[in-house]
Amino acid sequence: MNYLFIIDPIDSLALYKDTTIILMKECLRQKINVFYSTINEISIDSKINIKVECQQLQAINESITSSSKIKNNIEYFNKIFIRKDPPFDTSYLNLTYILDHIESNDIKIFNNPSSIRSHNEKLSILQFKDLIPPSLVSSSFSATKEFISKHKKVILKPLDGMAGNGIFMVTSEDKNLNVILETMMGNFHHPIMAQKFIPEISNGDTRIILINGEPLPYGLTRIPKPGEIRANLAKGGSGIIRSINKNDEIIINKIKPYLLEKNLNFVGIDVIGSYLTEINITSPTGLVEIQNQSNINYAEVVINALQ
Repeated sequence: MNYLFIIDPIDSLALYKDTTIILMKECLRQKINVFYSTINEISIDSKINIKVECQQLQAINESITSSSKIKNNIEYFNKIFIRKDPPFDTSYLNLTYILDHIESNDIKIFNNPSSIRSHNEKLSILQFKDLIPPSLVSSSFSATKEFISKHKKVILKPLDGMAGNGIFMVTSEDKNLNVILETMMGNFHHPIMAQKFIPEISNGDTRIILINGEPLPYGLTRIPKPGEIRANLAKGGSGIIRSINKNDEIIINKIKPYLLEKNLNFVGIDVIGSYLTEINITSPTGLVEIQNQSNINYAEVVINALQ
């Protein structure tokens, strides 16, 4: 078996906590041949031949040992894991177009390229209006200010961000509101997402990993450090696993048909209080912390389930 992971430059991955790393290590443990490449190492010609410049992973210990770069046809791989981090930019978009040309039904891709393309990780929650907090997506200063005035305390998010980057908490009385909106929207009035502040964030933001629409038994609750409203581990939050609860099950059961229909097989949803806040599909994380705290090899569960 030959698996390809499409990733950011491998030296940018943290060996001790990156979900991609733990998945690749599990593949090696199962004697699966693991290869990796970046977006700019995949090409397609006029005869629809897709070529991948890649390296074979040989070992992951204190460092990564790999082969020299080789070139393979895309058909060489049985499974492809798209694990490139956001932002979903032009290069990411073009990757999905290229992978759409794969003709072999024997190659499994996680997640489906066309579904990645049509699924914005922030906007997609709007399909589930009964599960989400009051939200607005807009590039209008006046509409956003009106929303903030109505809901008093609001979280502002860029639509293509990750790891808590570029997030602001604002109020209608914030003297810096204009400059925050100018910074986020820019001269071209890029749309942003505004969401009513959820006080339960003080109890944490839970990442739940769904494989083929089914959750792992534990979610990772990320708790903000004192004085911080962002719970992301990358922003100093602490992570504690908890069992999936009844409210989680309600959310999961409502979004599962959508995920299965779109072939979104490897997903990380974020839940604050009783609300769904994001559906992450590009490179869901949190598996390492869940595995370490539960002492269960969930990387094996994931690899074996994605058939």
